[in-house]
Amino acid sequence: MLIIRNKNKAAALALLLSMFSASVQADCLGMKVHAHRGAGYAGAGNAPENSLSALRNTYFGTWDGVETDLQLLGDGNWVVHHDLLTGRVVDTGSPRTVKQLTADDWRAASMKQHGVLTPETPPFVSDIAGLATAFPHKTLNAEIKDVVPSCAPISALVAQLRGGIKHGNWFLTSGVPNNLACARRADPHGYLGLLVLEARHAQAQAGAKGGSRFIAKNARAPKLDKPWLQRVQQQIGMPVGVHVDARSLDANPNLLSDAASLDMPVFVYAVDGDSALAASLLRAQQRSHRWPSGVILDGNPETFCSMMQ
Repeated sequence: MLIIRNKNKAAALALLLSMFSASVQADCLGMKVHAHRGAGYAGAGNAPENSLSALRNTYFGTWDGVETDLQLLGDGNWVVHHDLLTGRVVDTGSPRTVKQLTADDWRAASMKQHGVLTPETPPFVSDIAGLATAFPHKTLNAEIKDVVPSCAPISALVAQLRGGIKHGNWFLTSGVPNNLACARRADPHGYLGLLVLEARHAQAQAGAKGGSRFIAKNARAPKLDKPWLQRVQQQIGMPVGVHVDARSLDANPNLLSDAASLDMPVFVYAVDGDSALAASLLRAQQRSHRWPSGVILDGNPETFCSMMQ
């Protein structure tokens, strides 16, 4: 998906939607295929997840884009990291939140793969912007993980991405609507994706026990009907889409049709893995005769797309 920021809002939306449906249809039934945390997550590559090596592998591979995670250091620098604490993938001596670290701490850290330290240091947003610049036809799909307390850091992030990725083929997502509302102020015409958190996967997403297990056991599926989609449009502004787990897609059988009627893209991922994602999409296609706009994969595109035949 090629994102072009256009001052004409209607023209930008039309161009965006045409690209979702037309640019690489032959590859995977018209769906855009993004690599989850780069080509390194879940054993899909030979590099630590969200490392510059994993992201580089994605750009040189057959994915249409790369999904990655952004967090804010305590000194205001944006970095690439998924977890609430360091330790699993980024070694900082002792587990800490990203907000407790400075740029010097981040440069001194080392990345881990399968628990083993590597020589690689974790990337800053400036690093991935520099990498993305060389690949104008591949999309950087960057999720803001933090609950950011004010719009200023997000405005700075948008400015950094806009200045660093001259071709403009990037977009932001977040599970926090206020983060996206801030991004919309800074970027009136760019695509934004609202990540719908599936509470039934709380334990898997948190990687923890206790409270997250209780939440997962007692949670209900999110209700993603047409009025809810319209509220998302009003709160964040167009162009906007939703990024949902496969179980949420199963629980909302009209989601793809409702979103299409509102010109809203839908991306789908699966905590349970690519096979579960493929099965969910096949069920959705039987119901609605539609595919989502894109998918976020743990593995390689060829294996996944062959499941859809």
